[in-house]
Amino acid sequence: MVKSMFAGVAGLRTHQAKMDVIGNNIANVNTWGFKAGSMSFKDTMYQNTSSGSKGSTAAGGYGGTNANQIGYGVTTGVISYDFSMGSPSPSARGLDCYIDGTGFYIVGPMVGDGEGFTLEDSDVISSKGLSLSRVGQFTVDNQGYLVDDSGNYVYGFTNTSSDYSGSDSFDTTSLKPLRIPMESDMAAIGNKTAAEKVNEARKVLEEARANLSNLNLSLGKAREEYIAADKAYTSAADKDNLNIDGLTTIRNDAKQKMEDAYANWMDGKSDPDKADGLKKLYENARVVYEESVYNLVVAQAGLRAPKALDDNTSKLDKTNGVWAAYKKALADFSDGTIDQEAMDAARKDLEDLQVALSKIEPDSKEGKRDSASQAVKKTEALVKAAENAVTEAENKLETAQKNSTSTEVGNAGTNEGLAKLTNYTVLQDGTLTGSTENGTTVIVGKIALAGVQNVNGLEKTTGYYYVPGGNAGNISIYEAGGTQGRIMSNYLEMAKVDLATEMTDMITTQRGFQANSKIITVTDQMLEELVNIKR
Repeated sequence: MVKSMFAGVAGLRTHQAKMDVIGNNIANVNTWGFKAGSMSFKDTMYQNTSSGSKGSTAAGGYGGTNANQIGYGVTTGVISYDFSMGSPSPSARGLDCYIDGTGFYIVGPMVGDGEGFTLEDSDVISSKGLSLSRVGQFTVDNQGYLVDDSGNYVYGFTNTSSDYSGSDSFDTTSLKPLRIPMESDMAAIGNKTAAEKVNEARKVLEEARANLSNLNLSLGKAREEYIAADKAYTSAADKDNLNIDGLTTIRNDAKQKMEDAYANWMDGKSDPDKADGLKKLYENARVVYEESVYNLVVAQAGLRAPKALDDNTSKLDKTNGVWAAYKKALADFSDGTIDQEAMDAARKDLEDLQVALSKIEPDSKEGKRDSASQAVKKTEALVKAAENAVTEAENKLETAQKNSTSTEVGNAGTNEGLAKLTNYTVLQDGTLTGSTENGTTVIVGKIALAGVQNVNGLEKTTGYYYVPGGNAGNISIYEAGGTQGRIMSNYLEMAKVDLATEMTDMITTQRGFQANSKIITVTDQMLEELVNIKR
């Protein structure tokens, strides 16, 4: 009968253990990087009250019987942890880091003299006394080392470039505590940066001078082409006896006379005796002006639109052409022989012809001359801009040379203290960078990540640290950004605790504890009845 008492006690102990796990989960609901645990039960040992037997089919034999077993209660089965990623929580600090993957940071005390150790040993984490962590609350201590909020050094791959500028120069064969460079290192960087700026300014000046030289050659060529095009234009005008200047003068004089006739008509149209005569003088002056415009357009077309001139030969006929038809339409309209519609049609034919002859064809003499003129103006503008660029480049080179001299003189007395870096950031591949006072970016190193074969084989220690257990399997060390995940700066990992699940488990655990306590109470009552039989 006391077996039930022992089973009840075992049940109480086991449910209390599960309640301890639940309580720990809820207590750490706001702990960075916390991984909730879950506990399962298993039954304990059994006592056989009768053993099983094999049946016999021989004459007089009996069938088989099963064993009868009585259990002694329950015990802890497995306590496992949910190592899936917690949600990222935004942070204002550039050194707060979140692992978007399954990897772990490698942290711990200083190993040796701080010069690091190789990764040849497969059990390097345990052998060096290091720990694993999912919480990236980092800072730089007074010695220049990257540490977490408990003072553990953060291990990674150091930058092997001489000036801390190489983004692909990392020693991935060994782990070291990451540390910012010394001021002497920064002095070398400053000297190199200043020299690079001088070289860059000198290169810009050389390119600007070469560009100006080429543009001057191009300007000379463009001017030669313009001179040739202008000469061809003038020669063609003289050869064909186009008299463009004379026709232009005639047009201008005719225009002035037309304007004067119009003004006289406007002034005298109120006088019936003079109005008709003045109007007639204006109309005649207008015809003379329009004819001068037409003659000038036709003459210019020989240099401007020779193809259009050839295509409209019939319309240029002095007897039956467009101008003759327009002049006749004016006379007929004035006499009332034709209506306004016929007059407008004749005027439109003249306008269409003049528009066609006024369009400058690219292959014409005037077209080539204008193109050459535009090329000269464009090149002159480019030459002016290039001259300004040369002046600006000369000034920048002079400034860079002065700054370089000042930097070298200032760095001559640099001490061996730590470099003054600010604005630390961590890139997705774990690269730790900082900025100097003059804005130069310094690549300190790269935070390493560890990958664990069996994460539930890790054992928790104080805080949020883990050490490899006997069943953790192989632990590999990687660069971030690969199979173990990327590092997200300005984020921290929230606790992986589901409060709804924990509350539900709390209810079932409480009821299980009550049921097991009832076993003890009932068993006690049964023992009491047994003792009372003697009475």
